[in-house]
Amino acid sequence: MPAVENTRGPGRVPVMVEVAVAAGALADEVFRIARRWKGIDFYPDLDYQPVRMTPPGEGDSEKAKPQVFLLRGWLDAAQIAALAQQPQVVRVLADTRVEPFPPPRVDCTTTGTPIGDAARVAKELGVDWIWAAGFRGEGIVVGVVDAGITAYGRPVKVGERAAIPEPPAVGQVIGGSPGDWGTTAVGWGQHGNMMAFDIQAMAPEAELWDIRIWSPDGGGAAATFSGYVSNAIAGYRMAIDSYRAHGVPHILSNSWGVYDSTTDPVYTFSPTSPFAHIVEEAMNAGILVLFAAGNCGGGCPFGIHSQCGAHDRGPGNSILGPNGHPRVMTVGAATIADEWCGYTSQGPAALPPQDSDKPDFCAYTAFDGFFPRADPALRDFDGGTSAATAIAAGVVALLKQRWPALRQDDARRILRETARDIRGRGADTDSGAGIIQAKAAFKWL
Repeated sequence: MPAVENTRGPGRVPVMVEVAVAAGALADEVFRIARRWKGIDFYPDLDYQPVRMTPPGEGDSEKAKPQVFLLRGWLDAAQIAALAQQPQVVRVLADTRVEPFPPPRVDCTTTGTPIGDAARVAKELGVDWIWAAGFRGEGIVVGVVDAGITAYGRPVKVGERAAIPEPPAVGQVIGGSPGDWGTTAVGWGQHGNMMAFDIQAMAPEAELWDIRIWSPDGGGAAATFSGYVSNAIAGYRMAIDSYRAHGVPHILSNSWGVYDSTTDPVYTFSPTSPFAHIVEEAMNAGILVLFAAGNCGGGCPFGIHSQCGAHDRGPGNSILGPNGHPRVMTVGAATIADEWCGYTSQGPAALPPQDSDKPDFCAYTAFDGFFPRADPALRDFDGGTSAATAIAAGVVALLKQRWPALRQDDARRILRETARDIRGRGADTDSGAGIIQAKAAFKWL
């Protein structure tokens, strides 16, 4: 079999292959099956541990159910249909590149500039009142599913600096994946560090996991799969298995996705895509999951949305894939001036069953936080639905500390019911239920 680093070439595309094996079989069995596919120009990524996609079949007196693993690799695009017909292959799917949700190049809010800082965000949401009640996120672990964090106490890569936690936060980065977690944040322009900072700005004693889905390695297999959905699936599997074994992480915060539905219609529109499946498994296990709505809303001139697909802008077209799963907490953006950020992607969500109330709610964005202090050349402030999602995740961490039994559907419902309207009476497809109110939600508990 050719070496992994020689598998890139004309006509070969990154794919994910679902393979059925006998219940109880180990992941290595998937590689052995792949070697038996005759006449197929498929090259598995030997550095990617096949991901178990469903719990092992419990079986019965007659027959054990098969187990499905996800394998990734490169395939001649002309042979996708042929590979799908091979023995034990369940599905062949695109392995899609995902991106962070940065704010548009031009801020279309009235101010166009940041308002206040993270401390003011905490005050406006009533988080400071929760702190005074003795709840600052202690004992809660939030997984930052992003492009990486540079953590104190870790061997940060050359040319980078440790940044998280930043005082007054005290919660450490205590784990993650892959094995070199906590060592780099250059992927996506320190987007992961921004997320970590904003989470701890609301829950300063919460601990973090760096679940990095971007690879900094040069020249190897990982680099060709940097920022692909297969990395997110592997990160979710690690988090779910850890939660079932050890009860952590409690929360997964996600501010990334796809901007163009044509790149992968299955990811965008199918509730049975591998990633939608594993997101649902995480919620069913007890992990709380938040996603950014995205930044392709119709409240801004479309000319500033150069990254958005031609048909993926505005109401009903812009919340793509599992970001709009009906059970995840889908987060839009608003300023401290209670102004809805018009770039917030708008519902109904694209993923069936379409939820007309998406996004669920908004949180504050466009404030001085990790940026511009960390690197003014990268960002002028913490912004977009990315920062809003991190703020919401920090608030959820406080609620989880107050009510350890808090589950996904309860958290979503409580934050919606206690939100403050900003776009008319009741829930809408622009701002959802309105701006979250941490103090009101805490009192509701």
